[in-house]
Amino acid sequence: MIRSMTGYGRAEALVDDKTLVVEIRAVNHRYLDVSVRSARTLQPLEHDVRRLIAQAVARGKVEVNLQFRGGRESDSVLELSLPQVARVRAMLEQLRQETGAAGEIDLASLLAFRDCLVTVEEQTLDTSVVWQAVAAAIEQALAALASMQQVEGAAMSRDIEVRLDTLERNCAAIQQRVPEALQRRQHAMTERIRQLCDEVDPDETRMRQEIAVLADKSDITEELVRARSHVTQFRQWLSVDEPVGRKLDFLIQEINREVNTIGSKASDADIALLVVDAKNELEKIREQVQNIM
Repeated sequence: MIRSMTGYGRAEALVDDKTLVVEIRAVNHRYLDVSVRSARTLQPLEHDVRRLIAQAVARGKVEVNLQFRGGRESDSVLELSLPQVARVRAMLEQLRQETGAAGEIDLASLLAFRDCLVTVEEQTLDTSVVWQAVAAAIEQALAALASMQQVEGAAMSRDIEVRLDTLERNCAAIQQRVPEALQRRQHAMTERIRQLCDEVDPDETRMRQEIAVLADKSDITEELVRARSHVTQFRQWLSVDEPVGRKLDFLIQEINREVNTIGSKASDADIALLVVDAKNELEKIREQVQNIM
């Protein structure tokens, strides 16, 4: 069963004393494009995250977000350096006395130097220990993503099947018009040749041979056979359990090529209308295929 490239998956896991939230968003893209945003302490794992995503997703633009909530408020611990506060205050007091500046040295004055007064102690995680929990959360999010993609893929498949039915009916209707269209084409060419020859009597045998050759060039039977064959192959690929988006995109191009040739070769108003209808269905199928993994 085909899968859509669009979907969303979410999972949680306990890492150290904090809850890790994993969110995966995917949209259609020609190739696989994975971007990862994570807490600073998890950034060393981003390569492994991309590898895990690539094993489960064939193509699409995938955004992975790994962030902590709960537990400690931050990945860092802030510490106030009181000796440094005293030195800054003494410096400001000396500056006030030597310059004669008015005002008191209050908390607001000291906070202007907060980068000097506060030290940041980064908290680190043993990535070899936490990876198992992180990977498990990613797997759960991927499963949720795949479930959504399968549901949407099933809906897309049903819509495409209906449009393929329309294409096959169009091909059958065109096929029924072929004998009459060829006969009318031959008759039109015969009358045109007689008009051009005016009072000259053409060789009937030679004329019929040439008309037959020209009429054969407007025969669309081969194009109809190939178009039907492509539609059959398209249905088969819709039912396989593997990424087939690129194959289906190729087939749509081939079917469209055959339909265009039919439209250009067949000089028949009814066939032209059927070709327009077929091209309309093909365009709608093509739009769906762009989102198939």
